[in-house]
Amino acid sequence: MKTIIYIGALLLLTQGVFAQGSARIVDYASSSLTFKIKNAGIGVDGSFKEYTAAVQFDPKNLTTSHIEGKIKTKSISTGINGRDNHLRKEDFFYVDKYPEINFRSTAIKPQGADYIITGKLTIKDVTREVSLPLKQTRNGTIDVYEASFTINRLDFHVGEDSWTMSDDVLITIKITTK
Repeated sequence: MKTIIYIGALLLLTQGVFAQGSARIVDYASSSLTFKIKNAGIGVDGSFKEYTAAVQFDPKNLTTSHIEGKIKTKSISTGINGRDNHLRKEDFFYVDKYPEINFRSTAIKPQGADYIITGKLTIKDVTREVSLPLKQTRNGTIDVYEASFTINRLDFHVGEDSWTMSDDVLITIKITTK
């Protein structure tokens, strides 16, 4: 649950995508920012519902490419209102003090047919450099950007050490643009 913040960061990376220098429109109905964490041995799924991003992506000129994103922490959703409200409190996302998760890329590099995006991720009062895998596929005029990676929620002061809740959170991002 605490790693939900990371998911938001990834979503920010891929929203509002501009491919090869031309403006792209995000298809939010076909896009998603989800996370999974184990709590008491049971997988808990969630997502962030509100996010924005600015992306300049040109695979032929990655030095001028960049990605920035913002996730509204209050938009966290696990399907259980009581749990969502708990995650919004001070010990997890502290949405009153930290209303957004932010990401700003510092480099995008090819890795085989895919890419690695390195940048600064800020969750609560912690900014860390992170590297995220990005896969881009194109089908006609539709681009799909996908990333799946694991982060440690404790690195960003999301929750405390727990013997029932995993430290690792799996984040999966899928952004579709037209």
